Amino acid sequence: MSDALSPPAFLSAEDPSAVEIVNPEATSPLLITGDHAGNLVPRHLGHMGLPPGELTRHIGWDIGVAGVARALAARMNCTAVLASYTRLIIDVNRPLGDPQSIPPRSDGTVIVPNENLSEDDRHARAGALFWPYHRCIDGNIGRLQRLGMMPVVLALHSFTPALNIGAKPRPWNVGVLYGLDERFANLLLAAFRGREGLVVGANEPYSGITHGYGLKVHGIAHGLPHAELEIRQDQIGSKEGQERWADLLAEVLAPMMAHPDLHRIEHY
Repeated sequence: MSDALSPPAFLSAEDPSAVEIVNPEATSPLLITGDHAGNLVPRHLGHMGLPPGELTRHIGWDIGVAGVARALAARMNCTAVLASYTRLIIDVNRPLGDPQSIPPRSDGTVIVPNENLSEDDRHARAGALFWPYHRCIDGNIGRLQRLGMMPVVLALHSFTPALNIGAKPRPWNVGVLYGLDERFANLLLAAFRGREGLVVGANEPYSGITHGYGLKVHGIAHGLPHAELEIRQDQIGSKEGQERWADLLAEVLAPMMAHPDLHRIEHY
């Protein structure tokens, strides 16, 4: 097919990169991921037909995660790999083909550009946003391994104080998600439960067994220690809250990186 007949690239030269890499040359074994850190939209999609404010609420991204990730990466001198674009275009934390990979609606909001997509449209979104993000994570895993380190993968997410308006409040300040490999999660749970005033959930508000595609392909598939943190959004909705949680996480994580349980490959 000639260039004249080729479909336009999903991201133009004027669009920001699909992935933000914080501290790309850092030498800490900790590798932070942010599947829903960004809420950008490519220029050709405009505002995706959404009313004002929709992209900045929880359906558009994980509120507060980008600020926590950047601040924590600075404190830990580690690399953070953050998805730049909104999860409403394609959710990099779901397998391709999942019904919610490209959601037709989210929390009652209809996502018009996601309706009646062709397979070419879906492949274009995956090629522009999904695969670059996951390849970047794998690339940094390989970089750390070549430096003789055992990468420890920490996925940062945030969750709403209640699932729906009028629903029962979620009591946890933070949840630790895990599946088959509990090494990192058990250390995190013990450290958080030792902090006065923190309400800590184990596989809350979601289960790491059924959720967490990114952890499965970058943690369990590599045999690396891994866990996901879900921080309640009212804790990190402000700059002050993000800095406070970055301080807390750095205090918890810094001594943990030398723990022997985090220095071996596990095979399943």
